[in-house]
Amino acid sequence: MLNHSLRLGLISGLLVTTLAVTTLSGCTNPTSTAGKVSYFTEGVITDLEYITIDLEHYNTQKSAVVGGVAGAAAGQVIGGDTEGTLIGAGIGALLAGAAAAMMDRTDEGIRLTINTNQGLILVDQPYSCTYQKGSKVRLINQSDNTVQVQVLVNGSYRTAQKNKRDECPL
Repeated sequence: MLNHSLRLGLISGLLVTTLAVTTLSGCTNPTSTAGKVSYFTEGVITDLEYITIDLEHYNTQKSAVVGGVAGAAAGQVIGGDTEGTLIGAGIGALLAGAAAAMMDRTDEGIRLTINTNQGLILVDQPYSCTYQKGSKVRLINQSDNTVQVQVLVNGSYRTAQKNKRDECPL
């Protein structure tokens, strides 16, 4: 049987690894499905406003629960008793909840005013160097009530890629 300090060290190491894997796996990009049907609207960007977007990607309560479960499992495996399970659950919940609370939940964004044949539309998007006043755009409506913005560049539509404002030429 492992001594108490060694068990806690192993539990902490497993929890940090689990937390890192869970956090990084949440940073993937969505993909499309073959055969998916979407409709679109075309327009012209008439105004740009810099905004801060609340990402709401990290749910502190959910992270604490997941961390607690992972910690309890690690505590049971390492300690093999109720005490190890409870210690692991407590440490996992605290670490995961604290990490989620410290995550930056905002990002640079841009509010586009787009003149379409249906009138003016406001669209909040992550910041992209591609957005310019006067640019022709296509708004592709997604089934989850979001929109993908494509900008006409050199005769073909390109999906706008997320950039930081300081990455763009003035």
